[in-house]
Amino acid sequence: MLVEIKMLDIRNEGHKRNISLNKMYINSSSVVSIVDYDGVNSFLIREESRYSREKFSLVKINEGGKSREIIAFGSAEQLFSQINETAPGKRLLHD
Repeated sequence: MLVEIKMLDIRNEGHKRNISLNKMYINSSSVVSIVDYDGVNSFLIREESRYSREKFSLVKINEGGKSREIIAFGSAEQLFSQINETAPGKRLLHD
């Protein structure tokens, strides 16, 4: 089942960085792990981003033999609940 998340997108535009949230759809069965990611907040504060006080998570996604990590908007608990709602039969380990 596809789940919509908001991915943190950081684009380097010369001397300035453009920071935005973009919609992304991921397959809930491809999610390997979700952890709170506080490390991005100090970067967002330095960049004077409007997102500097928001919660973000690091989501690891299996892409057929390799994994990809994305920074997603929301806490790990919020994202877990969102994914769990769309695929109630599928469960992450140790929940």
